[in-house]
Amino acid sequence: MADSYIEVTSENFPETVLNSSRITIVNFSADSSGACQIQEPEFEAISKEYCDRMTFARVNVESQRSLANQWKVEGVPTLIFFKDGNELYRIAGITMRDRLRRQVEGVLLAN
Repeated sequence: MADSYIEVTSENFPETVLNSSRITIVNFSADSSGACQIQEPEFEAISKEYCDRMTFARVNVESQRSLANQWKVEGVPTLIFFKDGNELYRIAGITMRDRLRRQVEGVLLAN
C-alpha cells in the first residue's frame, strides 16, 4: 500500500468513501492482474499529486468481492469517483497518468 491512498474494505468503505465530504477516487483492482500492475504506479503518482484536494482509496477485488459486486465492477482496473455517497464518474481499463490527470481536473472543476 502506498502512503498516498487508503486500502478500503467493506468494513471501512461507508466511512471512508460514502460518508466523506471530499471527492474520493476508488481504484478497484486485483494484485494478480497484469493490467492493474500497469495502473498502480499511475494511480499512485496522481494520488500523491492531488492528495491535498481529494481522497484516494484502493479496493482489492480478490478479497473484497462484495464491494466489487455492489458497485458493479465487471473488470479491473476500474476507477470510480465518489462524492457525498454517489458515483460521479467511472473509468474502466488502464488509464495512463496524463489522461487520469485530465479526468481528476475535470471532476474537481465540475464539483
